[in-house]
Amino acid sequence: MFNIVKSEFYKLIISKPFRFCVLVSAVLAVFFAIALNMGVAGRGVEDLAAIAETLSAVTMLEQTIALGFLLTLFALFVSLFVAGEFQHGTMKNYVSKGFSRNKIYFSKIIVSGAAVLIMLLIHILFSLLVGTIIWGFDPYGVATASNLIAMILNQCLLWFAFSSLFTLVSFWLRSTGIAIAVNAGSVFLFSSILMALNYIIGDIITLSDFWILDNITALASLSPEKEVLQRGIIIGLCYFVASSVTGCILFKKQDIK
Repeated sequence: MFNIVKSEFYKLIISKPFRFCVLVSAVLAVFFAIALNMGVAGRGVEDLAAIAETLSAVTMLEQTIALGFLLTLFALFVSLFVAGEFQHGTMKNYVSKGFSRNKIYFSKIIVSGAAVLIMLLIHILFSLLVGTIIWGFDPYGVATASNLIAMILNQCLLWFAFSSLFTLVSFWLRSTGIAIAVNAGSVFLFSSILMALNYIIGDIITLSDFWILDNITALASLSPEKEVLQRGIIIGLCYFVASSVTGCILFKKQDIK
């Protein structure tokens, strides 16, 4: 498996879509910071004074780390990186050489997840850098080092889980275009479907609590409630395990052409 992972990381490093997505992750961080600053500057004097007292690099990160733009970008990359292997014949070569399908699948989960985390961390880094230049890192003492690290680690877990789900869909569909459409669409569509279902069943249970995206949003906080934190961690682990097991079973039964 080590050789497969090593090969996948090499392909990742030389991948033009990966480099492009890393660049876009950084650009989005800069854009969000500038847009937020311009929006604040356009307010009245009283509003400006009130808002300025809460703005900092860390508070901006809370507002932007869970934005759907990033998830759409990551869904696009994972779809290209995984489903493209079927269309280019790379997956067929792996299987024909006798590599275990479980090892092939897990190598894709590892490398795709690593790519998503790299892009996420690049976005976080640029958000903090630009935010610090504009407002200061944390001039009002809102965050502690442990809270900030905990928020970033929680986000990494959930985004890695989302990446494993994107990988599953890409293996299932094996078509780059369809995988992009389904993965990118799931980012927003599934939340809307769950909301609609909740209107039907009432307040018996909040279905969106069990969807990764809503937990990403809930944990984009320096001080999440204990119940929300525990639920988010459990949801992330459950999605990762379920996606991995389902993907392995599915891949074993697929006829690779």
